[in-house]
Amino acid sequence: MWKIILRVIERLPNVMSKLIQVILAVLLLVGIVIVPLSAPGTPAATKPTVVTVDAGHGGIDPGAVVEGVTEKEINLSIALKIKELAKHHPTIDVVLTRETDEYVYLLDRLEIAERNFSVAYLSVQANSFSDPNVVGIQTFVDNSRRSGGLSYKLSHLIQDAAVSLTQARDRGVKKQRLYTRHTSIPSALIEVGFLTSPSERSKLLTDSYQMKIARGILQGLLVYKSQYSSG
Repeated sequence: MWKIILRVIERLPNVMSKLIQVILAVLLLVGIVIVPLSAPGTPAATKPTVVTVDAGHGGIDPGAVVEGVTEKEINLSIALKIKELAKHHPTIDVVLTRETDEYVYLLDRLEIAERNFSVAYLSVQANSFSDPNVVGIQTFVDNSRRSGGLSYKLSHLIQDAAVSLTQARDRGVKKQRLYTRHTSIPSALIEVGFLTSPSERSKLLTDSYQMKIARGILQGLLVYKSQYSSG
């Protein structure tokens, strides 16, 4: 093909011929450089799987308040740690519903997850109870979710990993009516401990214990991604 083109060029006036030869040389060079980069069979860059983590409460809604400790602050601190840890795992991208002390409406939190095409949604909360001796981690699934479905799988993976790394009492996975019923995204809500327990509250105030919880949650999310998500 190139030989035929060159024969045609040779019959053109000298100046025109040289100009066309220069243009063709440039096009050939560009083709050599660019074509291998977009050649068929070259694997495309894989986008990370997105999960949304919600730091419960915030702003005008402090959540539980015990001995001056506000639940919203604990929730946010753990959520930020999850996002920071996720930076070391390029296959997953953690989106937070809030990164500061602000209140985000519940349905807006779900909308953030949907807008980012999240494969999972997790709300981080802290618990409270009238009996200060009650301790432990528990995870909730909205009672409209199918037993054994993806939300249950997500919940069990996160619950098991968080308990394993913290050695907290395992209060299991339970059903409850949650606002997550308003999205089809597999969702769960983890209660990371009881602020009403003096011993557990003391742990929840430390960076080291919060980091253990964050690592456990991220571990559960990574296993969920690898086993149940094609995103």
